[in-house]
Amino acid sequence: MEGQADDITYISTGEGWLYLAAVKDLYTCEIVGWSMDNRMTQTLVMDALTAAYWKKKPAPGLMHHSDRGSQYCLEDAQIKCSCTAPFW
Repeated sequence: MEGQADDITYISTGEGWLYLAAVKDLYTCEIVGWSMDNRMTQTLVMDALTAAYWKKKPAPGLMHHSDRGSQYCLEDAQIKCSCTAPFW
């Protein structure tokens, strides 16, 4: 069964904070989707999940793990993941 995990980190730059959301394939350890923005928003997460989806086109049943932060708990992110079972 395929699995992915994602998280958000922040990077200090000369212009302020830069937020990076990344999605990692747990089998290959490859970063399969990522997005950067100057704000930590649902759009940041959705862009990373969308990039991961289009790169890998996972089969139904993919297990997806996140820290369940507010950006991931919104209905749009849950629908995009199409998770059938929690993975933690």
